[in-house]
Amino acid sequence: MHFSGKSVLLLVEGLAAALYAGTSREMSIYSHMQQAASFGTRFFGCSDALDAHAVDRARLIPELTGVAGAAAFLGRVLDPEWATLVF
Repeated sequence: MHFSGKSVLLLVEGLAAALYAGTSREMSIYSHMQQAASFGTRFFGCSDALDAHAVDRARLIPELTGVAGAAAFLGRVLDPEWATLVF
């Protein structure tokens, strides 16, 4: 999963843990992210977006696999071994 634009803020410790997808508040966004990570999802943050939002990289969640720019994302989009959803 490649986080770009403002979505990189979800990679900052504590932010996604305070957000919920619905009114039931059963699982935080971070809980969903942790579950996805346990199933093998890898998380990448866009380097340009992290810089644009002045994100302190020392405060990123432990589930973050790495930092990758737009060119890396496009390379993955073209790779048949990767599944790509954009939303």
